[in-house]
Amino acid sequence: MEETYKKLFKEFLDGAIDEENKERYNSAVSNYYKALSTLCSLIIYRTNRKTVDSHQEVDLFLRTLFPEIRKAIDGLYKTYTGTYQTLKQKEDCNEVKNGIKTVIKMAGIEEEFKETFSKI
Repeated sequence: MEETYKKLFKEFLDGAIDEENKERYNSAVSNYYKALSTLCSLIIYRTNRKTVDSHQEVDLFLRTLFPEIRKAIDGLYKTYTGTYQTLKQKEDCNEVKNGIKTVIKMAGIEEEFKETFSKI
């Protein structure tokens, strides 16, 4: 499952970068958020070997196991769901990208995801 999460993270991240480069910010924000959620799922899986099936489950596990991470990315779900009603901008992409960087740092996995930092 760990490899699946890593591949999904890379796919969502690469898709987000591609969409952002094309100035399709709503799609980019959506994919960045999916990358963030998948990254959190990976961290949860590594901690307790549980897989998550929804954003709600990710949030529940973060509240319980990683409250600091949950607090740091609080509000990004609203940015993501806002893609259904409003036009997003580059700043919104940056907000979610910063969330990804924050989670990587807080989880202590910078070395493993150093390529991610160079991309975003």
